[in-house]
Amino acid sequence: MTVTTIKVPKSTRDRLHRLAAADGLTLAQEIDKLIDQHAPRPKPSIGGFRSARPLSAEEIDAELIEGFGAP
Repeated sequence: MTVTTIKVPKSTRDRLHRLAAADGLTLAQEIDKLIDQHAPRPKPSIGGFRSARPLSAEEIDAELIEGFGAP
């Protein structure tokens, strides 16, 4: 975790503290929760391959090679 200073008006700071206290969270957790509500984290773009049947080791190797752009 890193430490960052965010400058906001006192009224905003006070509102954030009240929200955090009402939810039983730290200020950082409350800010994280609010950000997630309005801008959810993107889903990972890796993986996602599905096969209709189990693949052999050779077939898995072929799929991986194709995915990496190898000849």
